[in-house]
Amino acid sequence: MKRLLNMIVIFMLFLALMACTSAPVNMDSVSNQQTAPNKSQSNGKKVLFVGRDSGGDAIVSKRLKEVHGLEVTVISDKEVSPEKANGYTLIYVSESVNSGKIRDNFVKAAVPVIYAEPQSTSDTGMTITDGYGKLDAGNVAKMIQIKDSKHQLAAGLQNQVDVYKDNGKMGYATPGSEAIVVATVPNDDQKATIFAYEKGVKNAKDQPVLAREVFFYLFNGEEINQTESGWKLFDAAVRWTVGKK
Repeated sequence: MKRLLNMIVIFMLFLALMACTSAPVNMDSVSNQQTAPNKSQSNGKKVLFVGRDSGGDAIVSKRLKEVHGLEVTVISDKEVSPEKANGYTLIYVSESVNSGKIRDNFVKAAVPVIYAEPQSTSDTGMTITDGYGKLDAGNVAKMIQIKDSKHQLAAGLQNQVDVYKDNGKMGYATPGSEAIVVATVPNDDQKATIFAYEKGVKNAKDQPVLAREVFFYLFNGEEINQTESGWKLFDAAVRWTVGKK
């Protein structure tokens, strides 16, 4: 009797095993378990962020990740060298850096760069020597003047635009004759707050530009002060610099 019961149990286990192995795979179920890509996932493009991993720089870094899908690597200005540009789609140089450590390290790299540090524009040839400055102390401002509203870098904005919620520090420089001047300090065309060089043109020092370059006014610490329009201009700068529409 005991032997018969054992045989029945073995037979039942055999039937259960056969049922499991012969059941068809539900491909819909498998498909539903796959995670759909989102904006914060890397699109295979990488940005070298020269600055800090905290404060206002962290806000910019987060936007590069979440809005533009870029993989961000943060390094300090002390780590900068020409070789650091290798393998990157974009370089962003924050205003928080010491420009003396940035100098012209990225000029000969065929990698697009956004400079937010105004003094770097002199070292890189984006402006002539001492052709840069900042609005601070009694000159703080929140508005810029769009000069080329049809260019992609203008993000569809026109005339005078509040880029800060409240008056804040802002960088500017005087670009060379072949630069694209998108925005300036109101009533002062020599103080460009957003300007760019297309690949292949000559910069202010008559040197060939090997990859797109943009100067952007954003001062470290003012990131939280940016308006929606200010961020639209920032996003347009990123897209244009890396060649996206």
